[in-house]
Amino acid sequence: MDEQEYARPTLSTDEPTTVAEVAVDGARAVAGNGTLSYALPERWRERIGVGQLVWVPLRRRLTLGVVIRLHTEALPYPLKSVHAPVEQALRLDEERLGVAAWLARETATGLFAAAAPFLPPGVTHRAVEHLRLSHPDAPSARDVTPAQRRLLTLLDERGELSLETAQAALGSSLTSVVAKLEGRGLIERVARVTHRSPHPRLERFVRLVGVDETAVRGERAPRQRAVVDYLVQRSRLAPVAGDGLVPLADVLARTGTDHATVGALARKGVLEEVVLPYDVRGRDAAPAPVPSLTPAQAVAWRQVERALEARDPTPLLLHGVTGSGKTEVYLRAVAWCLRHGRSALMLVPEIALASQVVRRFTARFPGAVAVLHSALSDAERYATWQAVAAGRYRVVVGPRSTLFSPVADLGLIVLDEEHEGAYKQEGEPRYHARSLAEHLAARQGAVVVLGSATPAVETFWRSEEPVGSGAVRRLELPARVGPDLGERDGDRSRGVLALPDVDVVDMRLELHRGNAALLGERLQEMLRRTLAAREQAILFLNRRGLATVVLCRACGEALVCPFCDVPLVYHADRRRLLCHRCNHCEAPPRGCPRCGGGLNYFGAGTQRVEEEVRRLFPQARVLRWDQDSVRREGGHEAMLGRVERREVDVVVGTQMIAKGLDLPMVTGIGVVHADTMLHLPDFRAGERTFQLLTQVAGRAGRRTPGSRVVVQSYTPAHYAIQAAARHNYAAFYAEEIDFRRVHRYPPFTRLVRYLYRAAEEATCAAEADEMARHLARHARARRAAMDLLGPTPAFASRVRGRYQWQIVLRAPDLEPLLDGLPVRPGWTVDVDPQSLL
Repeated sequence: MDEQEYARPTLSTDEPTTVAEVAVDGARAVAGNGTLSYALPERWRERIGVGQLVWVPLRRRLTLGVVIRLHTEALPYPLKSVHAPVEQALRLDEERLGVAAWLARETATGLFAAAAPFLPPGVTHRAVEHLRLSHPDAPSARDVTPAQRRLLTLLDERGELSLETAQAALGSSLTSVVAKLEGRGLIERVARVTHRSPHPRLERFVRLVGVDETAVRGERAPRQRAVVDYLVQRSRLAPVAGDGLVPLADVLARTGTDHATVGALARKGVLEEVVLPYDVRGRDAAPAPVPSLTPAQAVAWRQVERALEARDPTPLLLHGVTGSGKTEVYLRAVAWCLRHGRSALMLVPEIALASQVVRRFTARFPGAVAVLHSALSDAERYATWQAVAAGRYRVVVGPRSTLFSPVADLGLIVLDEEHEGAYKQEGEPRYHARSLAEHLAARQGAVVVLGSATPAVETFWRSEEPVGSGAVRRLELPARVGPDLGERDGDRSRGVLALPDVDVVDMRLELHRGNAALLGERLQEMLRRTLAAREQAILFLNRRGLATVVLCRACGEALVCPFCDVPLVYHADRRRLLCHRCNHCEAPPRGCPRCGGGLNYFGAGTQRVEEEVRRLFPQARVLRWDQDSVRREGGHEAMLGRVERREVDVVVGTQMIAKGLDLPMVTGIGVVHADTMLHLPDFRAGERTFQLLTQVAGRAGRRTPGSRVVVQSYTPAHYAIQAAARHNYAAFYAEEIDFRRVHRYPPFTRLVRYLYRAAEEATCAAEADEMARHLARHARARRAAMDLLGPTPAFASRVRGRYQWQIVLRAPDLEPLLDGLPVRPGWTVDVDPQSLL
């Protein structure tokens, strides 16, 4: 909040004064943990307590803070005073303050940044300053100026007003008027958080009423015919519900028509339009049926149930191959919590890609599940947050921020796909959801379930005994869940599905045979067989665009981003060169900017793969699923719906399609380049390659046997690729843990990455040298072993026109270094980074 003219007196007295220690937003550069001392005026002493959200002065402006401690002492020096509490009163309880203090230490961040996620959504940017009379006799005060009298009269007539409203009514900034009236105690300034009630989210649907052939026949109505044909086809393939409703957005996207065409059909009586609250259908439906468990699922569930009964916070690693039924174990654990009056948090890496998980939870527990994520409007998130705080929802599904939900009596936290990098927060506080979940569980006696087919190496290491000291208990689901085999001897049983066969193609041999095609012979054959069987295929390439590098044929100059010094990528659908780091965009030049020579477009991204598939299989219906196409196609859920309804034969996509999707008709998987991340200068490169290949291969054959996966690679002998081809996590882990041990990477050490950005590289180098000296002194003072990697330029040495230098601190035991870990202005500090790139 910008200050008008902050003239609040400071307090300095030998008499005892109530002092508030406040964690202040933006104060990290002033104080070590962002906590400053303020005097608490007498009039606020009954209304402000520990955990309260307040306004305090900082650098000639008002900013938010959270009261951490109150104490009384005689002050030999002056203190600024707390300005006012935020109204309506917002207060964090002792439990959340304790978690915030732990989080601030673990992430080397300010205390306010660690506490802010616990506040209601939007509260930190929706506070508005209001003015009100301090007492009824204030308007009759003497010795006031005409401008002050006008403001007093206005407040007397209209009551409390926002500062902006008062300024508009009196045609003045009121800069000195407010400060002087407040100083005399005639008016008060209060900050209120405004909350708007969410408007019901509406969705438009259409459905066929009766197909009048004469109404849509002929050349004058081809667009109307396209709409009718689509609705008829949709109803035959996969009806949305018994009411025949189809989202209007789907109709427009798939037929290329517009609202006028649909309106014309409605006037002819061919179809009708229906407007309903978003996702209202099925909300009051009966719970979905509960499937029977496999023997392995039953064993895992009994272990989870015992932990729930004992309130044992020891993390449980549910290690199961893709399609092994981990979600059913989660659902049973949540059902147990609901039966016993406890709450559950279900975390997914990215909510946009988790619509199937959300559907399963809302179907099993209708009316009990809230979904919280940043894609909701502020009003929707606040209303949902309040409903969770009031206990109307006992189950919350969402991304990592779900951990800050105001649930009562927490019983369960589930991290699905616990290995995903999306669980690490990029901005302050840079926490990992896994660490925070384990801390919350330990404090509240909850159970943590970490589920994955490809667990993070650190997590699996902790589950090893005696190596990892058994800090995590491992539960195994070694086989896929097959179809329900019916009842035998009084018990229902389920079959077992084999994992798909994986064929690794050595692309070096393909080149020796003269085949330089993007899609090798075996990959083309797999596609041919899949399409002939009327099944679906996925082609995976973790790189967007058509050409990933543009070079001059004459001088070899590459076209690079002028702000980041990385190659520009050509996107054919936009006819533009894009920088994937800063989003810089420019038209491709006619010739080389340096010598005027002709340009060659090299490399391959998803757009080029899409073009190649359409060329080789012109009858195939191809969907490109990457960041560029999501908006154009109506979002992740709309694209998933098209695949589920079998409107697509081949999906071409990036890692978005490798994350937990259950697509029954996908029987063929092709990995175009398995090496895209393998040779990056990051110690997790092999792990990420193995995880992605295993996860994308796991999309195939989830209902029927006989699926096939083809992986194209120029380094097929690498242990990550070989282990993924055999679905063998143990083999990968054995190689990877040896690599980490030899090179002293986590879990054998912990890392802290320091990153500095500046317009001049010399400034970066000087700051980095200074920080390295600070870190060395810090380690010596604590007699802690550590070494520094750097200072060096970062892997991306320039981003958005600013140079980047980094230092990586490595220590076998980071605990003694965390207290007072050096942080200087301009530095980004990331404890336990997920990437060094």
